[in-house]
Amino acid sequence: MFALPGAARILAISPHFGDAVLSLGGSLSQAVRDGAEVTVYSAFAGTASPPYSPAAERMHGIWGYSPDDDVQLCRREEDVAALTPLGLGHRHGRFLDSIYRKLPDGQWLTDHKEGKQKLATNKDAPSSDPDLVAEIQGDLKAVIDEVAPALVVTSAAIGGHPDDKAARDAALFASSEKDIPVRLWEDLPYVLFRSGTVELPPGFRLGSSEFGAVEPGMRTRKFEAVRGYPSLLSMFDGPGKDLFGGLDEHAGELSPQGGYGEKTWPVTRGEEGGC
Repeated sequence: MFALPGAARILAISPHFGDAVLSLGGSLSQAVRDGAEVTVYSAFAGTASPPYSPAAERMHGIWGYSPDDDVQLCRREEDVAALTPLGLGHRHGRFLDSIYRKLPDGQWLTDHKEGKQKLATNKDAPSSDPDLVAEIQGDLKAVIDEVAPALVVTSAAIGGHPDDKAARDAALFASSEKDIPVRLWEDLPYVLFRSGTVELPPGFRLGSSEFGAVEPGMRTRKFEAVRGYPSLLSMFDGPGKDLFGGLDEHAGELSPQGGYGEKTWPVTRGEEGGC
């Protein structure tokens, strides 16, 4: 999928814990097998202090944590344990997940919502947060200098989650400064139940999608890594939900020859932004 020399370095900018593995874990594992060095930077990995929003308290319970647990510390440890068997390195960002952030007027950015969706962005939230994007971009510049990647991969932000959009835009801006190519991954498993367009900031355009075949052994390794995120499985798998069956079915619908694989788009730079 990546068409890079075997010794190349890849930086995967994951908005949240597990996003990179869920969306591109097979391809990244395959790249490592072929000699690449892959680092996953999880941007929104910072630790918040109570009091927490109702949305955060609900998610802590769904993830299986008690009120006394250091949730983000536990999830950082979970992330390292899941990434290591795939041969993926890790970096953890300092930024707070949307469930822990407030708007300037003191309202919580993310609202608790009854039902299967569980969460919703506050209707009063702006469509973008340039200050947050600039902060993430600044941190990413240091990570890029350290890792020296030949390729950056990150979320397409399908569905418009504020964290996904902020991490993606920061990745585009930071990579552009170094003239590093960027590919966006299809946001799994969210695209299985939520549609949306990919709207890039001005100056960036989305190329044609590409389906990258993943060998059966690499698919197995990806699925094993996903099982290393019990907090994610609590949301996507279990009674009435079949995460792994859904991933297989979706890949089968995309694959021209059958088998498992993952979808990405290249990003090009130009005068106009767009889809």
